[in-house]
Amino acid sequence: MNTSTAHGRPPAEPRRGPRHHRRAARAVGIVCAATLATSGTVVLALPAASSPGQSVTSLRDLEAEDLAATIAGRGITVRSATFSGNDVQAGRFSGMNDTGLARGVALTTGSVIDADPQSEADTDFSASAVLGPNEKLTTTGDLGGRGARALDRLVGQTTYDAAVLTMRVVPSGNRLSLSYVFGSEEYAGWSEQDFADAFAIWVNGQPCSTVPRTRDLVSTATVNASSHPELYVENFAPNDPGAGTHDTELNAFTTVLTCDARVTPRRVSTVRVAVADTRDGQLDSTVLLGRDSLVSSRGNGPKADRDHRDHGRWNHGGQYWQIRR
Repeated sequence: MNTSTAHGRPPAEPRRGPRHHRRAARAVGIVCAATLATSGTVVLALPAASSPGQSVTSLRDLEAEDLAATIAGRGITVRSATFSGNDVQAGRFSGMNDTGLARGVALTTGSVIDADPQSEADTDFSASAVLGPNEKLTTTGDLGGRGARALDRLVGQTTYDAAVLTMRVVPSGNRLSLSYVFGSEEYAGWSEQDFADAFAIWVNGQPCSTVPRTRDLVSTATVNASSHPELYVENFAPNDPGAGTHDTELNAFTTVLTCDARVTPRRVSTVRVAVADTRDGQLDSTVLLGRDSLVSSRGNGPKADRDHRDHGRWNHGGQYWQIRR
């Protein structure tokens, strides 16, 4: 639930702490899967909306394959798609021009939609983690969901409320890329206290959501006002979320970044995108994936592997973790 003082900061109590101190949420994870052969168009979807021109439709009205079809672009054939998480944790958005990605797919540790006050299913969140304007510094959907083992291993922490989209795709060329933006409510003070939610994009098991020309995984710890500030977009002022000039609930977010990977042409590749809470289930983190931005082409691909990996070791918040193979 959302907790804030008149100054927009979390109150002194309850303190943020390990997840086992949190109450159990009613929401449970779901896994929805489909293949293109069984796809259908949802006509009666009712998207939630906030600022004029913005909308988001969750997996209550869509399927995982619809998300994959939204981001798949030139040179990509989608074979199948699955989603793991709560059905409000993923959806298709539009009108988010201020983030640099006007349309696409959102995955969040909270909810992409506003809660229906009349629904008993919407007791574990109140507001969209995505739609603008930024009205709170502490938007939280504490859904009581499971974490993602791949993220646990990658960042060396236990995760919660994971939203994971997995796609099996066939690229036409030897290069695959995906445009994304990462944002979080942790930016307004908590990231400085070592609260850094987990996020990653993998292509065939290799992380590619790294800060350009480094082996640092993109997170609140590696992209912020003091670390790679050229990639950081702030959307709040101290104690005043309304001071943000960008029309999204996110307290801050990255510029548009690109996952770039080498693949085998005309062979199935697995693309996995995951975001999850760490340490506790409070304060939402979100990744936006650009419409038609998952593309494949022929070319030299990314620079030499040494620019992106260090023998399977990846930096998350100043610590290096070995990937288990």
